Amino acid sequence: MARLATRWPDARCELDHRNAFELLCATILAAQSTDRLVNTVTPALFAHWPDAHAMAAAPPDELERAIHSTGFFRMKARHLLGMARALVERHGGEVPADMDALCALPGVARKTANVILGTAFGTDRGVVVDTHVTRLSQRLGLTGESDPVKIERDLMALLPREQWRSFADRLIWHGRRVCFARQPACGLCDLAPLCPSADVPGRAAEAAAGDPTAAGATTAAEAEATATAAADGPFDSAPPALRSGRTGSRSRRSPKPSPSPSPKPSPKPSPSPSPSPKPSPSPSPRPKPSPKPSPRPKPSPKPSPRPKPSPKPSPSPKPSPASRPPRLPRR
Repeated sequence: MARLATRWPDARCELDHRNAFELLCATILAAQSTDRLVNTVTPALFAHWPDAHAMAAAPPDELERAIHSTGFFRMKARHLLGMARALVERHGGEVPADMDALCALPGVARKTANVILGTAFGTDRGVVVDTHVTRLSQRLGLTGESDPVKIERDLMALLPREQWRSFADRLIWHGRRVCFARQPACGLCDLAPLCPSADVPGRAAEAAAGDPTAAGATTAAEAEATATAAADGPFDSAPPALRSGRTGSRSRRSPKPSPSPSPKPSPKPSPSPSPSPKPSPSPSPRPKPSPKPSPRPKPSPKPSPRPKPSPKPSPSPKPSPASRPPRLPRR
């Protein structure tokens, strides 16, 4: 706590406000958003609707447009309207300084109620537990819980009551500026020497020197064996004859008598296997009819060949002179 106070002496709530109503509205808008973004929206918002009576009569669509950039604007607009109307109906338009009355308002849970009571009224009823307080309290080993109510209970038991609000403000500042969610700047952190989760150079070597299990032994037995071997010296490198003792004399051990082989029992005749009953023939399933082959497409008819021209008649051979009949003499 002293290191945080030295590092962040001026830590405070970073939501701009002038009264409890403005702080209540800004805290509702800060859900799933950043304080810097909310501070850019609230001046115009409070210029149009400065108190609970004015905001209770605000048109929903205009209110949604005014807070659109903060994200989840429809849900937040419903919470703002419900909260303002509840303040008018139950508390005359004023913000109550009571934990139960605040938690009964729409959009208000215990974290928001702690912010209002501690910052606006200066009353320490609990510890503000937001995402930064949750992350840093777990990394610092202050709690092992993940539920905000249980984390608040653990921190209230560790801290004095007068430091509940200041401790939460400083832890939030430290989480936003040094101990980031993904890559914490452990080299710039004043809490690193005390933080069990800090990535500090040389811490692994110190842990390995102080704890043999950190140097590679996975169990306590392996760590003890490693320490004993280091104290006795390189016994495994000695000759095999000297590994049985440290004085150099061979240990004379009487050889163990070999057990006499017991006679093997004669194998019992195996009973003849009874004929196994023949399995009843199961009706063979009917073969499924094979699908009919699709008919082959008929070939297109070939064009008829042209008729060949008839061969010309060969000329009759002329008779040879020898085959001619003899000419008869004229009378």
